[in-house]
Amino acid sequence: MPQDNSTRLATSPSGASLSGPLPSGPPRSAQIGLLVLAAVLVFGAVQLYFWTDRGIWIDEISQLLNYPLDSLGQAFGPLPEAQQAAPPLFNLLFHAIAGLPVRGMRIVMAGLTLMLLGAALIGAFGRRPLPLAAALLVLLGSTNFLVMATDLKFYAFDIAGFAIFSAWILTRDRSRAFGPADAALIVAAMLLGVSTIVGGCVVVGVFFGLRLRQHRLRAREIALAALAGGLAFGYYLQISYATELQIASFPDTYGGLYLRAVLRFLQAGYKLFEIEGVFVLLLLGAVLVLVLRRLQGPARAALVGLIAFGVVVSVVFAVLAAIGKYPASSDRHVAWMLGICTVLAGAAADAAMRPELQRPRRLAAVTSALLALALVGPALRSAAAWPAAVEEGAAEDMVATLAELPPSDVLLYYGAPRLVSLELARGAPIGQHRYAPLLSTHSSMVDPSSFGPSWMKMDDDSFSRAVVDMLRDDPDAWATMVILLRLKEDFRPLARFVLDAAPGGGAPFYVAAIHVPWDETRSDMRARGLMQVLDERGCAYAPLKTFPQVRSPGFVIEVTCP
Repeated sequence: MPQDNSTRLATSPSGASLSGPLPSGPPRSAQIGLLVLAAVLVFGAVQLYFWTDRGIWIDEISQLLNYPLDSLGQAFGPLPEAQQAAPPLFNLLFHAIAGLPVRGMRIVMAGLTLMLLGAALIGAFGRRPLPLAAALLVLLGSTNFLVMATDLKFYAFDIAGFAIFSAWILTRDRSRAFGPADAALIVAAMLLGVSTIVGGCVVVGVFFGLRLRQHRLRAREIALAALAGGLAFGYYLQISYATELQIASFPDTYGGLYLRAVLRFLQAGYKLFEIEGVFVLLLLGAVLVLVLRRLQGPARAALVGLIAFGVVVSVVFAVLAAIGKYPASSDRHVAWMLGICTVLAGAAADAAMRPELQRPRRLAAVTSALLALALVGPALRSAAAWPAAVEEGAAEDMVATLAELPPSDVLLYYGAPRLVSLELARGAPIGQHRYAPLLSTHSSMVDPSSFGPSWMKMDDDSFSRAVVDMLRDDPDAWATMVILLRLKEDFRPLARFVLDAAPGGGAPFYVAAIHVPWDETRSDMRARGLMQVLDERGCAYAPLKTFPQVRSPGFVIEVTCP
């Protein structure tokens, strides 16, 4: 039987090699390429050294509350704590590594992400060091990539999955039929994340469109793709089930349709890249325009296929956002874009070094200068700021502060109940205190009527009494309470419920809070609500420690109430 080579990533649309060596040049150029790649790897190692050494923030606290799992079956459904959800592979991974220290878990996440990305990039560019260096540099110089690659969330795997799709469409020989190995590769990459469901379907669709344009598409390919599509649909149903509680519980985060949803999608993309990233994309776009004007044949077709995938998948996501099927309200929801960008950067550098781009010399100089400006500039600015100002969570500082206090009454406000539950389970030395109130963080379905006009039209006093009564009567009312207060923009009911648990007789106590900035009472409704209730009860209070970190700030205050 003939050998099935349908996933040889190092072939062009006509079967010509794209990732093999260019016509032989002086050995010195290869040595320079290896030195550049080595420098990029050292740069990345230093960047990751900084970004793996940071405290956890509120979303990571909520996620980690679920691991280790009580049973492996929980990996495939809504997670039991804090309305969280994640793909099954991620859940199984964190079930296995939950006993590691936080930095150890971050290193595992970063290591696996880079292994997957490295496999995709080697598949796209072989052992050619300069395209590999360019592809890695566009990520390792990006703050948002460093955040997501070291976050204890699954979004880095979305990036890796899209890098695999991009490498596949760039190098896949379109003269050969879509085969079983192709289907296996696409499905495997799809299972890495959530956005990858859409990416896998779109990349196969783009490939089929290119095959159809060449009048080569066969019924056998369509049947095989339909089988893979069935697996994708099954995975979609599983992810829909797993995320049902989370999406239903945050209508202010995941809501919105039509133009509003599309604008949020675009805003999320801009937040992902920020102004510097947009500048890099514009420079890479200029390089690609120059390159495509000179390239011909298979090399040009390969780049066009990659660009087509990026454009089509972005349009599909925007449409899905508009109809409410893919609510993108944060940069992490569009993190998959970075997976396309890394392969695009490597492909631009790869194409710019081809012989036909070396003449005239002015064109070669312009493309080289644009690439250097796009890729090296951000990296140099990052290196100049070492040690990096990482986006910290306040968890470690909070634990250290509580550990130093003598046995005391500590009231837990907003995210602090989740943090204390997690840290006690992980063996933190903070068990000497009496913590109150003890709110459950179990995941539960939130009744949509809780967000209706009957709640929103209540006067402040009635609303406050209703929320306090709900928290007293239902230990699992945490999820409903959080969203009600956010929608109402009034956290005084929670503050009243917490302070009702204070010791009597004028005894001093502490209030600990996470994901609440102490010094932003004008702009932050959580801090404002707590201080208003402290003042209305005539309490004397002063900060013991404040943690003004970028992500999930917090504080411990000392309080005495009459």
